[in-house]
Amino acid sequence: MTAGVSTEENLQSVDGLNPPKRDHRQEVTDSIINMLEQGVAPWQKPWQGIGIPLNPTTEKAYRGGNAVHLLATAIQRGYEDPRWMTYKQAAENDWQVKKGEKGTRIEFWAVKQQSDVKDEPDQPGGELSGERDRRFIHRIYTVFNAKQIEGIPPYTPKERTEFESVEAGERILSSSGANIHHDQLDRCFYSRASDSIHLAPKEAFKDAPGYYGTALHELSHWTGHPSRLNRSTLNESYRFGDPTYAREELRAELASLFIAAETGIPHDPASHAAYVGSWVEALRKDKNEIFRAAHDASAAADFVLSLDKERTKSLPENKTESQPERENSRFVSRLEPGSGTVGVHDKRFGNDHHTPIDQADHLPGRNGGDKQPGKPGGRSELSESFQEARALAIKELGQEARTYVAQTQGGMYCGKIIGETQHHLVQSISSRTAVAHLKQLVENPPDINHNVVISYRNDKTQIRELRERSKTAELAR
Repeated sequence: MTAGVSTEENLQSVDGLNPPKRDHRQEVTDSIINMLEQGVAPWQKPWQGIGIPLNPTTEKAYRGGNAVHLLATAIQRGYEDPRWMTYKQAAENDWQVKKGEKGTRIEFWAVKQQSDVKDEPDQPGGELSGERDRRFIHRIYTVFNAKQIEGIPPYTPKERTEFESVEAGERILSSSGANIHHDQLDRCFYSRASDSIHLAPKEAFKDAPGYYGTALHELSHWTGHPSRLNRSTLNESYRFGDPTYAREELRAELASLFIAAETGIPHDPASHAAYVGSWVEALRKDKNEIFRAAHDASAAADFVLSLDKERTKSLPENKTESQPERENSRFVSRLEPGSGTVGVHDKRFGNDHHTPIDQADHLPGRNGGDKQPGKPGGRSELSESFQEARALAIKELGQEARTYVAQTQGGMYCGKIIGETQHHLVQSISSRTAVAHLKQLVENPPDINHNVVISYRNDKTQIRELRERSKTAELAR
C-alpha cells in the first residue's frame, strides 16, 4: 500500500506494543450520538437529491449500518459524492487514493458453515442466523470516498424535476397497496389496530417534500405490521414516550431516508426534538442499536421498493418482447427473483436471456427437454400456474389484489398462506397483495391458512411460524 495513505485497520505496533483493539461499532455509535446532539445526523437533515452510498466498482449500494455510517461521514467531511471503495478497488481501475487521505472503516459479515469455522464470535446485536450449523464471520474494511481519489471520473447525479419526484412519490404509495386516508386536520399517523395510514390533506403541507417525507415515514411504520415484516419495535410499542416507541421512530425515519435516496424524492424530516433524548439514551446503552435500526430500516425500504418494482415491471408498457429458448442439456432456466421473468442460462457460452413470465410459452422444456420431476416444464405449466395464483389471490383478497413473484435473492414475506397451484405457493402479505413462491425452492411447504415468515437468501429459504401480537397503538409523526 502506498505510503502516506491511512487505512486504519492496518495499525502498526508502537515500541513493540500492540495498540488497544479498536471497537468499530462503539466508534460509529459515539459519532452518531455526537451528531444527534448537534442536530446534524443524516436523518435529521433535509436532503435534495441525496444519493445512497454505493460502490462504483461493484455497482452495489451499501446497506444498513454501513450506509448510515458513510452518510454521517460524508456530512462531517463535506463529501457530496456518494461513491466509496477500497484502496485495492480504486487501484484496479487505475485510480489513486490521494496521499495522506484517511479512510473510513466499514464492516462486513460473511456466513460460514459451522464445520468451516471454529470459535468465531456471533454477530453482536445484529441478525440472528436461526440455524446452529451456520456462524457469522466479521471483517473490517477501509473505504475511501471518490473525493479522496484521483483519476476517477466526475460524479454526475441524476437530475429529477419536481414533477418526477412527485410522480415517484405517488407511484410508491400506490404500489404499496396500503390503506391511506387523508382524514386528519393537523396530524399524521399509522394505526396498527386498523392497519391504515392517516394523513392531513396535501394542501396542509408547505410543499411536496414535506408531504412525501411524512407519507413515506408512515409507510415505513406500515411495513412492520405482523402480516409484513413483523417488526418488534412496532408491535411492542404502547404509547408516545416509551423506549420501544422511540426506537420504532428511528427505524421509520431511517427507512424513509433510504427510500428517498433510492428514488430521488426529497427528504424533509419532521421535528425530532421529542425523540433525540430517547435516541441518545438507547444508543449509549447499546452500541449495536444503530446497526439494528439501520438493518430494520433497510429491510423496510427494500420491502416498499420491491412492491414498486414489481408493479412497474408488470405494467404493459414495460413488457418487452424476447426470443424464446428451448431447454436441453445445454440450457438451465430459472425464475428471476423479483423481476417477473424466467432467466435462461446457456452453459456452453455463458450467455443469459430473460423471458417475461407472460411470454414463457417457449421456455426450455416444453417439448420434453431435460425436465426434472417436480420442476416447471415450460409455459404451459409455469405460466398457467402463475395465472392460477393470480386468480386465487383475487378470489381471496378481492378484484384489486395484485400478485408478485417472490424475490429469491433476499426477500422476506410475512403473512397467511391462502392457497397453492401446481408450481406456486400463494401467500397474502397485505389486504390487497399476494406473493407467489415457486414450490421447488420451498422445502417443507407450510399448510394452507398458516401464518408464516418465508425469507430468501441466494435462492435458499427459511420458514418460521409468524406469531401475531395483540398489542395495539397508533404511531404518530
